[in-house]
Amino acid sequence: MNILKEKDLYNFLRNLNMKTGLKETLTYMTDFLRIGADAAWVLLLNPKTNKPLIRVGSKNHARAAQINKLVIDYFANGFEQDDILEFISSISDKDLVIEPVIFAGNLQGILGVIGQDKDFVQLVLECACQKLENFSLKEENERTFKERMEFLASISHEFKTPLNSIIGFSDIMQAKNRNPDLEKYIKNISNSSKFLLGLILDVLDLSRSQSRQMELQYETFSPKRVILETLDSLENQLREKNIEVRYTLMEMQISADLRRFRQLVLNLISNAIKFNKLNGKITIVSYQNEKGEFVFEIKDSGDGISKKDYAKIFKFFSQVNQDQLKRQQGSGVGLFLCKTIVDAHKGHIDFKSRLHYGSTFWFRLPAH
Repeated sequence: MNILKEKDLYNFLRNLNMKTGLKETLTYMTDFLRIGADAAWVLLLNPKTNKPLIRVGSKNHARAAQINKLVIDYFANGFEQDDILEFISSISDKDLVIEPVIFAGNLQGILGVIGQDKDFVQLVLECACQKLENFSLKEENERTFKERMEFLASISHEFKTPLNSIIGFSDIMQAKNRNPDLEKYIKNISNSSKFLLGLILDVLDLSRSQSRQMELQYETFSPKRVILETLDSLENQLREKNIEVRYTLMEMQISADLRRFRQLVLNLISNAIKFNKLNGKITIVSYQNEKGEFVFEIKDSGDGISKKDYAKIFKFFSQVNQDQLKRQQGSGVGLFLCKTIVDAHKGHIDFKSRLHYGSTFWFRLPAH
């Protein structure tokens, strides 16, 4: 490789990182390889139909067209990947370089260059394929996320129908109940069911909109009252694990979306219970900081979180500590929703934790 090519390769790599799409990257690569060469082109095929998917570069060059036809026919005959790779290697000669384009673990097509150094072509292709691999991973993640969203949307009826029945029967029980001892429990069934229905509708709304900004309905309320009501609704879960709850809650008024705030508090307290130990402890504090922001903190004595899971704690459908802790499994939705709600309020949510030694989650919402 001469000095000029080394300099050109440096510029190629720098500009390659700026490309944002598959076809744009392939076009830039073939344009670069065509400098000083007779022809350079890329042919990608659809892995399901084996028909051309993308053709860029010297696609109208007579020899390029001839080789493309051979490759398309060979793919269409259903040969194994190793056989196709052997065929691609066999059609190269001293003036013609044909290289397989491989990314996402599969043979996707060919790169052809006429009148260029083979080692240089292979080096350029290797650099480009690393970029193509990133595009492939991004597309796969987006496709997986979309499939999950579609799954959630598809079971909306199954979620809503039994919940509506529970709500309806609990409302009837409230109306007919004459026993004061049962009133509190029936009310909790009704309120929790209605809240759960709202939560499900929120998740389904997110599944349809994916990245749409959450719409908020601001009103003024007492966060202390909401927190105490939430603890009251979770009394049975606390009793089952004999968890001691201590709290210090400032008496104040905030402006926020009340339903979303309830959802936020419920998710964090529910997690603190779910991942806590028998006879564990939960400490809740709320106050107004020096900036006038509302701050909520909840500390538990539970399982804690491994450092390797920190980065995915607020991601959709992420479940942490799966290899260490099997006692509890979450849906992977709750903390994602918490972050979505806090972000929509232009606040901040975070945590600190140590595996087996508990966690502390907190959020703050701006003053309005």
